[in-house]
Amino acid sequence: MTEEEFKNIVLPFSRKLYPLLKGILKDEEETRDALQELMLKLWRNRNELDKCHHPQAYIITMAKNYSYDVLKKKRPLRMSENGSREHLNLEADELNPDMREKYEHVKKIIEELPEKYREVIRLRDIDGFSFEEIHEFTGLEITNIRVVLSRARQRVKEEIKKIYDYEDKRQTTGKLL
Repeated sequence: MTEEEFKNIVLPFSRKLYPLLKGILKDEEETRDALQELMLKLWRNRNELDKCHHPQAYIITMAKNYSYDVLKKKRPLRMSENGSREHLNLEADELNPDMREKYEHVKKIIEELPEKYREVIRLRDIDGFSFEEIHEFTGLEITNIRVVLSRARQRVKEEIKKIYDYEDKRQTTGKLL
């Protein structure tokens, strides 16, 4: 994407992103900072935008994810009664090879979920936000969030089961299916 194309396509879109970011971040200054950072990220990833079939969807998803990351960074750690973290974000390089493989499978499955499912499961199970916070971010009713989360988890569970059932069959027969 050339500089001119970026100016004509992405920069005017920033006017539409501002209310989205403001709705999530709730702070004027933080929203302006986030929008500026987002524009820098988009400029750095401008070649990815050329490859997208729907650049606006890519930009919106990137904006939402960036906003949630900003909120996540400023949240205090929640500790359980026994002193451990309530929500543990594990990075793949911290895990043993078997856990790393499972982590990668789950991560890939979540990325392939429909957007609403992906967003809710990420906010709740990965980022550790409460149902009330997710309601504020998405505008979904809490009962709807619970249903979407349940369905998203069920899909992940079914896909993981398919993967490991296939691997178990392969190991027991000693052949590729």
